[in-house]
Amino acid sequence: MKKLIFFSILMIFTITSCANIKLTSLEREYINELHQWVKTGNEDNINTIVRANCNKLTMLMASPKEKASFDDRSNLDEYNFRSDFCKSAVIENILPSQPGFTKAFKKKTCKKKVPFIKLICREFI
Repeated sequence: MKKLIFFSILMIFTITSCANIKLTSLEREYINELHQWVKTGNEDNINTIVRANCNKLTMLMASPKEKASFDDRSNLDEYNFRSDFCKSAVIENILPSQPGFTKAFKKKTCKKKVPFIKLICREFI
């Protein structure tokens, strides 16, 4: 019985841990487009590539409750924060010293337990 309980707990832990790591193909596509932009560094495409992909990722990775609050604009500040954080993190790779995007700010923000923020920190900071 103890082995069964231990095995069940281990499986639940494994499943929930992997869920936070694995990205959907659409999320991976947006991340890859951002990485490609970093490689080319074309400042003319900031709005069409960086902004667009960060906005899509922000919505795609939000929980259903967050999506609803972003759609009805009741939590617009959080949506803007996430999207702007993504844009700054990506752009910082080409144009360092984004206003307000200090080392302390990045460190503090990257400690948040929001999957979207964790992803952006891991991929671009």
